[in-house]
Amino acid sequence: MNPSKIHLALVAAGSCLALSAPAFADAQSEQIKLLEERLEASVQQIEKLSARLSELERKGKSAPAGAAAASAPTQTQAQSQTQTQTQTIAALQDSVNQLAEGLGRHGTDTGLPVHGFADVGAAWSAGDDPIKLRGFNGGTLDLYLTPQFGDRVKGLVEIALEYGSDGGPLAVDMERLQLGYTVSDALTVWLGRFHTPFGLWNTSFHHGANLQTSITRPRFVDFEDKGGIIPAHSVGVWGSGKTALGGGRLTYDAYVSNGPRIVGATLDFGAYTDNSANKMGGFNLGYQPGGKLAGLAVGVHAFGSTVTAYDKASAAINDTRLRMTGAYLGYDEHDWEIIGETYQFANVNLGDNSRHASRASFLQLGRTVMAWTPFVRFENAALDPADNYFRSQASGRPYRRNAVGARYALDAKSSFKLELSNTRESAVDLIDDSGAIAPFTARSYRRGAFQYSVAF
Repeated sequence: MNPSKIHLALVAAGSCLALSAPAFADAQSEQIKLLEERLEASVQQIEKLSARLSELERKGKSAPAGAAAASAPTQTQAQSQTQTQTQTIAALQDSVNQLAEGLGRHGTDTGLPVHGFADVGAAWSAGDDPIKLRGFNGGTLDLYLTPQFGDRVKGLVEIALEYGSDGGPLAVDMERLQLGYTVSDALTVWLGRFHTPFGLWNTSFHHGANLQTSITRPRFVDFEDKGGIIPAHSVGVWGSGKTALGGGRLTYDAYVSNGPRIVGATLDFGAYTDNSANKMGGFNLGYQPGGKLAGLAVGVHAFGSTVTAYDKASAAINDTRLRMTGAYLGYDEHDWEIIGETYQFANVNLGDNSRHASRASFLQLGRTVMAWTPFVRFENAALDPADNYFRSQASGRPYRRNAVGARYALDAKSSFKLELSNTRESAVDLIDDSGAIAPFTARSYRRGAFQYSVAF
């Protein structure tokens, strides 16, 4: 074997090792190191033998016949040593190649990628704000994973770490844990904990703050632990898909989940189990046209369940048959961002079979100019004060809110935002966490907030 080829093989093997070794164990790294040392020594030895053989061959050509015959054993001996050494090097090289190949396999297995979002900021409030905001906050660290187990089996995991407005200890929440099976291009079936597929906001924006233009979500579709009054999360089975229709595509969702309940004046969607046989069912049907209307999304949604309210001692207070129907519209094209949703409630207090109609809606408009996206949002929740579903929740108060702000995109994965809002809440008699009537007076307050958010 030519010494230069041996050097090339050694360099190639060494390069492969250098690229893949960090991913393997120390024991194998030590073994490779010893093999490399033996290879290097062997290369040096064969270079000496090759040089000696070349010298003997040169002398053999110029020597007399007798001398050549006398030198033949010496040449034969050198050739034999060279052949033996070459075989040894080939065996060592095979060992190095095998180890390098194993390390390469380990090196390509990078594990499951972890992505996420983080935000920090500050907020201030004035007036009768029930949450007095006076400074800086650490925001939310949101981590998500999207494991893929094959062509059809997949998953989504989202974990959020954050402090609550009460200043309590750090909360760690499994926001989403869903495993899916793709039946066809038109249908995926999910099982686990997921964002309830109503409207556009709850299906488009999760706990990663950098995804949405505004700092806050519309109040009545906020997350349950932040004052939301409809179940933003569900635990159950959910079918989702889309199919081509009329130059665009039809989207559809249908789900059955644990029935929500109200515990201590806070909505509980049944993260661990259901407290009764009353499941929640719903659907979301939308259409996204193509052509000149590309970027538009319209649809209808609905859900229903029977909801029991409990006091802080776990005693039942009342039962409500919850029924919601509504519609939504969104547009995200040509630097415009428009999203509007409406919710109509036709609830029944099962204690006296009284019927109560309520409605809630919001509209957010935004326009991107270079790196800036200024926006404005209008919210209105006209909730029947005698509806037990709303009056049993601490946040179930009729209100109006106007918000204005701007998002500045520092780059594709980071931004900072400003937001100002003004809120007016109506007077109403609520049911507190002990089951007693608690009069709530009208109030008005303003909030200002700054947020710096990143994605990774």
